[in-house]
Amino acid sequence: MPLGFLPFTVSISLIMPAKIRLVLGTSALCALVVLPFAARFLAGGETQSRTHAATRVDSSDIAQLIRRQQFESAYDLLGERGPKAGQDVVHQYRLAVCERALGLADSAYSRLLRLEGSEPLLADYRRLWIARSLETLASSSADSAAAIDGYRDLLVLSISPAVADSARLYLGSALRQVGRYEEALQTYREHRTAAGTSAGLLSRVSEVSRLHGDDVGSRATQLELIRRYPSDRLALDASRRLRPRTWDERYARAQVYYRHRDDRRAIDDLRKLLIADPRHELAPRAEYVLGRAYARSGQLARARHTFERLHERHGWPSALYRLAGLQISGNQDLQAVDTYVDFSRRYPDHELADDALWQAAKAAERQDDFASSERIYGLLAKSYASSDYAEESAWGVGFSLYCQRRYEEALVVFRRVSQQARQPHIVDQSLFWAGKAMLRLDRQDEAKLLFARAASGFPRSYYASRAVSMGYGEPHLAQPRQTSLRSPLDATTLELRHIVGADHVRRALVLGNLGLAATARSELRLAERANKGDPDALLVLRDSYEVLGLHDRALLLSTRSARQDDDIRRLYPSYYWDEVASAAQNASVDPYLVLSVIRQESYFNEGAVSHAGAVGLMQIMPQTGRKLARSLGVRSFEWRQLFDPGVSIQLGSRFLGEQVRSFTADSNGLQFPLGLAAYNAGPRVARRWLERFPIEDADAFVERIPYKETRLYVKKVLKNYAIYKSLNGYEPDA
Repeated sequence: MPLGFLPFTVSISLIMPAKIRLVLGTSALCALVVLPFAARFLAGGETQSRTHAATRVDSSDIAQLIRRQQFESAYDLLGERGPKAGQDVVHQYRLAVCERALGLADSAYSRLLRLEGSEPLLADYRRLWIARSLETLASSSADSAAAIDGYRDLLVLSISPAVADSARLYLGSALRQVGRYEEALQTYREHRTAAGTSAGLLSRVSEVSRLHGDDVGSRATQLELIRRYPSDRLALDASRRLRPRTWDERYARAQVYYRHRDDRRAIDDLRKLLIADPRHELAPRAEYVLGRAYARSGQLARARHTFERLHERHGWPSALYRLAGLQISGNQDLQAVDTYVDFSRRYPDHELADDALWQAAKAAERQDDFASSERIYGLLAKSYASSDYAEESAWGVGFSLYCQRRYEEALVVFRRVSQQARQPHIVDQSLFWAGKAMLRLDRQDEAKLLFARAASGFPRSYYASRAVSMGYGEPHLAQPRQTSLRSPLDATTLELRHIVGADHVRRALVLGNLGLAATARSELRLAERANKGDPDALLVLRDSYEVLGLHDRALLLSTRSARQDDDIRRLYPSYYWDEVASAAQNASVDPYLVLSVIRQESYFNEGAVSHAGAVGLMQIMPQTGRKLARSLGVRSFEWRQLFDPGVSIQLGSRFLGEQVRSFTADSNGLQFPLGLAAYNAGPRVARRWLERFPIEDADAFVERIPYKETRLYVKKVLKNYAIYKSLNGYEPDA
């Protein structure tokens, strides 16, 4: 790579439009790590290319640029290259898509008119896009009327429900723009009947009602939006505009603020409610939410006072449960143990009673009070035999005995649970720990037999995978390394004759070829609904998602339709393998560990966004992405680049590699569990756990990771890792 490449990128970014900066920044970032690998590939170096590229309808640069909304670059390439042989219609449609996105509505309109009859599967979409272009171009009432007529014609002529639903919403918007409010409201009512209610629809109805002078109707719809969809962003916007008139309305608004973590506004509303009418029937619930808002915002003393008052005055059971949680937050684990146990004793039939005992046992475990955790696990297993916690609590008794070095007693418990448990992973877990107890008792041969029995469950559980990685059993998934993921898929291999609504699939394939992945997904979801309950049809739809590169949905359908004889490679695919191999090599991290993280983080959904704001395939927080980009010398980073699979994989692999290496020394082989814990919960938290818990027994350390989410995350990724290694002919790492 030329030495002047990055400074040139930075200097011209100051005068570039935002979209071009984004494209160039992405290219620069990928080039930093892709070019060295590309050079090695061109020189004849070994690669392990998977069929990922072949699974797309059209893997051309242009389709991918459109898919990632980089329309300027796609438009330029379309102009430079011209159509490929036999693809003039595709070329023209791609031009029209880009022109619409870039605001060139007149060009798009003319081009779409010329495409009449060219692709029957796109006939409805072509008419929809023509009407949209007319609406954009509207400079007179005649133009607006033409757009409105176009939408209405679609509602009569369209055979695609997806297009009809879109046309109805666009028609309502067009009628609103020209002041025909009553017709707009009627259109939205028809949409509600045909497609159901949504937050977006209620927001539109509220706004049009206001413009129509129906303040009562507008306000009623606004309140319906707030109450029915409190977690939707539109509900938050509506709440900020709402002036509550009653206790109930203010409470509904407070609930929305709380759902959106706007604790300051939630606390303000809830306090006003409790002052205005402390005897309202919903007052205890409002006080409970107030306590939780205090706790989340770090006002622990106020939260404690609120929950204590709520429990004493109103006998609100959950308040006592939350008091125990505050004790955990204040590093008072042993006090929390007593409070949780007291809660379950007072309210044995409460929905949180079993959870309280589970939390109590875990808190005792964290403080090395294994005698208490043994007792509480036993109480939970006996008193709540039908609970989701029951079988793991029975195992927990054995683990507590193991941690007290009472290995003979632990062995008895583990063996009993392995025979009685109904959940396969609990069986594997108990067999594995029975083997651990046997090792402690220096009964090597018996330990080997138990580990082998645990390994026989591979690949169904973390514990079976762990036993295999320790050298017990046979990793029967192993196949020659050159075996491909599967036979290449393309549109011609799909068998659609017995699919209900097969045109949805055909239309999706055409849309995907244009780069319109989101629209293609909508068509396939319609086909899914039409074929619900037909496993063979769903497998074909799974392949259709695969062809379109909609990997997350393909994997989800593979998981739902998994059979005994199903190819496990479908469940553990090597999507984006070339990008993963390149990034992993540059980050000095195992590529199969990277794949394992992607599968767990996003299920291979490149558009994934978590509740916490993590983005993309490897779920990177924007601020972390910015730091990682800077460490690679890229200054023009924008968080939207994290949706680009190449960028996400490059940055995520680098961060993962850094975390694993940071725990390589003095961790007794825990670099992978600790590195994964750091990836999930943060490096400082993982370092604190390393300092807090003994590391002599790596398996016991993993069991004692305090955060449930992180503990399960580590186990699931390590299970994925063992399976990926075995599938590709490698022995899973210990």
